[in-house]
Amino acid sequence: MRWTTRSWNLARSIPKHQLLNLQSLLAPWAQTRPSSTVAAANLKFGQPLHETHPHLLKPGEITPGISALEYATRRAKLAAQLPRNGVAIVAASELKYRSGVVFYEFHQDPDFFYLTGFKESDAVAVIEKTGSNGEHVFHLFVQPKDAAIELWEGACSGIQAAQDVFNADEARAIHDLPTELTKIASRASKVYTDLVARPKSQSAFSKLIGERSVRQSAFAELLAHTKTQPLRPLLHELRVRKSEGEIANMRAAGKASGRAITNAMSRSFSTEKALAAFIEYQFKEGGCDTSAYVPVVAGGEVISVPICGFLSGPPRLTDAEWFEHSLRP
Repeated sequence: MRWTTRSWNLARSIPKHQLLNLQSLLAPWAQTRPSSTVAAANLKFGQPLHETHPHLLKPGEITPGISALEYATRRAKLAAQLPRNGVAIVAASELKYRSGVVFYEFHQDPDFFYLTGFKESDAVAVIEKTGSNGEHVFHLFVQPKDAAIELWEGACSGIQAAQDVFNADEARAIHDLPTELTKIASRASKVYTDLVARPKSQSAFSKLIGERSVRQSAFAELLAHTKTQPLRPLLHELRVRKSEGEIANMRAAGKASGRAITNAMSRSFSTEKALAAFIEYQFKEGGCDTSAYVPVVAGGEVISVPICGFLSGPPRLTDAEWFEHSLRP
């Protein structure tokens, strides 16, 4: 694992008894790296960082409330659960398109995000255990910087940032994945991943034809000669215990939820659609990125089902009608 100045600055602010525990876990393979000074105006990343958005993130944080050190600790704890020479592979979510080049709002894969804090699509993280305890090599495959593409799609973090910001030991372009993953898998005693399994939430049609997605088929081919085990049970066992940063974020989200619903209850709305939009706005105004669930807003005898949307026009609400709203940020 590589350490940046950002990681060590945060480490100095951690209580000594906690820092000693973290250092004992990470020290066998932690290395300091020299850092250079670059003007924030010249930094281009695919997500907010302290250097570009100091009003959103504190020094040392990769995402609000969660530091680079905490993400590194998560990876080390997962590596400690792997057998010697074991490998864990987890991929970022894919960008989904609703029509032509019009895409849906991107939502990162929760397990990939938990281990990396990386918010971009088209990325794969590989944790390769190299010794006892939590010793490992963190590989991160990402989209390389491309000025022409970024002009239209927005900035991406790139390979160098994968090392300097997200602390990857080995960072490569995503198109190098087939070659490099084959090498990594060939020296692995066992590979843990959920990328070759069919998702539980398949549509009726997918279940009928029984075919994997293109991505699942590609990973299955790459790992055809490797013993694979599900990663999710190992990873979710670690996620059961929440850190102080996670608890603080959960409390903030809960407060934002309460304020949003309280504000909605103090107002009147003529349509379900207006009510749902108001609460969605209140969540984001309260500091949340988005809602955790699809909104369920109901009023009157005939209610709107979220999956159907408002195709036939939003039902109207009257003062005498009741509404229910089940939504969390």
